[in-house]
Amino acid sequence: MTAIPKPAKSKKQSTQAPKLTEFEQMEIAEKLSDALEFETEITITIYNRKKYEKLTGIIRKVDPQTKMITFDTGGFEHQKISANIIVGVE
Repeated sequence: MTAIPKPAKSKKQSTQAPKLTEFEQMEIAEKLSDALEFETEITITIYNRKKYEKLTGIIRKVDPQTKMITFDTGGFEHQKISANIIVGVE
């Protein structure tokens, strides 16, 4: 008997999380700390579940141990965002 080769697996194009440079990370950290200190409204771009999302609001609290940011998006809505998924700040 001759062996029949299996068909080649097709590679799916996976959307990888963007890699930030050290300079970009420092710039984001500086903008976040300024927004926390002066309680100004900012727009944060996050990469979550293979898509980009923009959130606008005010930073209320930052936990450096867990790297979680409590973000007030208006009204009585609060969101906790991991600092690891932030890719941009405006």
